[in-house]
Amino acid sequence: MIDPLRNPEAVQLSRADSLVGADGRSLRRGHAAGTLTSVRRGVYVSASVWSELAGRERHLLRMRAVIDTRKGDAVFGFESAAAIWDLPIIGPWPEGVHVFSSDGRRRSSSGGVMWHNAPLLEGDVVEVDGILVTSRLRTLLDLARRSGFMSAVATLDAGLARAVKDEHTTDAAGWLRATLLERIDALDRAPGTARARAAVAFASHLSGSPGESASRVQIHLCGFPTPVLQLPVVDRNGTLWHADVGWPEHRLLGEFDGFTKYTRAAYTHGQSIEDIVWAEKKREDLMRAAGYGMSRWLWSDALRAPLLTRILLDAGLPRRRLGTTSPRSDRNTRRTA
Repeated sequence: MIDPLRNPEAVQLSRADSLVGADGRSLRRGHAAGTLTSVRRGVYVSASVWSELAGRERHLLRMRAVIDTRKGDAVFGFESAAAIWDLPIIGPWPEGVHVFSSDGRRRSSSGGVMWHNAPLLEGDVVEVDGILVTSRLRTLLDLARRSGFMSAVATLDAGLARAVKDEHTTDAAGWLRATLLERIDALDRAPGTARARAAVAFASHLSGSPGESASRVQIHLCGFPTPVLQLPVVDRNGTLWHADVGWPEHRLLGEFDGFTKYTRAAYTHGQSIEDIVWAEKKREDLMRAAGYGMSRWLWSDALRAPLLTRILLDAGLPRRRLGTTSPRSDRNTRRTA
């Protein structure tokens, strides 16, 4: 599949047609006929390509359209920077593209471009393949301040895990966490600092996917005991497995089942869905035989407190606070492709 952001041929521009003697009417006709999709005024993409793109890729394509239709440099930030850094969010990717002004001038948001006029410190802006973007650290900080708790934790979990992978040491997670907290402290009582501090404290590099992050937040909000992440389990053959989460004192394991591990090449490694499901069953049977119960849930369960609560209660997991009601859902817990 084309790279939606870095490939100039990913979109078709009315302005480009005018340079070769056309007037853009063919693009408008294609849009009216349904063969082209408009992603920004004067910018179109094949409808068949658009239909195959997930939320992040569509957002990257909108960013490509902004690059191609406005003058001057802009610094992509917030969710747009997260898209470049491949950091996840929980909820739909925004239709508006988020940018900071690179020259310090104040601008008003319009035309699908959301301008942010907050100051950027030295080191907050980096260049990635010729594109200006807030650094990974600044992106994590901004989203921690602005996002709902569940989405902020998912983004931070991924950022901490990336730091560990890049530096080849788990100490990197601690360094990044400390740096984020220093930046938050420097903001004093600026809006969003309290929520950012809570999300940074809760985040963990051990969470293996956005679905696991969302599950962990929901488990916490529903009042259940804090689970051990990536709990090691040795089966009767001496094979070491790791459950997504576990409560060893209750002999219970929990697994998030995301659709991507059955469909995306990065996870399937050429295996069929049938082979993956069979391998998962054998793995679960071996962990159960080691004396553990097993609970599994899907995205729909992780995002809805009553559903996950029922699953865990049915498995025999007690709540920390008996008789508490389910908390209100996080405002950003909807998930789209």
